[in-house]
Amino acid sequence: MAESNTSTDKLAWTPDRKLTWEDFKGAPDAGDPHHALTTANLALDAKCKNNQFVYEVSCVFLADQSWSKNKKSAQLLYHEQLHFDLTEVHARLLRKKLEKIGTSCEDVQKNLNPTVKAAFAAWKAEQDKFDMLSNHGLDSEVQQAWAADISQRLQELEAYQ
Repeated sequence: MAESNTSTDKLAWTPDRKLTWEDFKGAPDAGDPHHALTTANLALDAKCKNNQFVYEVSCVFLADQSWSKNKKSAQLLYHEQLHFDLTEVHARLLRKKLEKIGTSCEDVQKNLNPTVKAAFAAWKAEQDKFDMLSNHGLDSEVQQAWAADISQRLQELEAYQ
């Protein structure tokens, strides 16, 4: 789940727009044992402007780096959507954390890098945990529990959308 600055096919997460197989424009990796890959990213734009810390955190889907070997499976697409939704959960968590570190550039300077580093590590770890526990979506019961949890967290963090 890495960002490419050359990507021109980025989709911002919205509650109304779900992924479709047409969004997966990357070439499948024949050597990868998985059936699909969602490349999503937390994008952070942070700067000091007139000694005020301003930032924007977005959750983006990178279409040209996302692929599928099976574009007929609704279950697989649902699993990939949950990865994207989970990235949005972490975008909201990062917004919440950034809101708490202050607005003056002096305050932010010492806290920004550790805050962002911890947020990205938590995001990556939870994505891996989701795949491991749901067996990459093959365990539908576990996946449904994750879906309910992700949905609940999106609602709880709605103020940080």
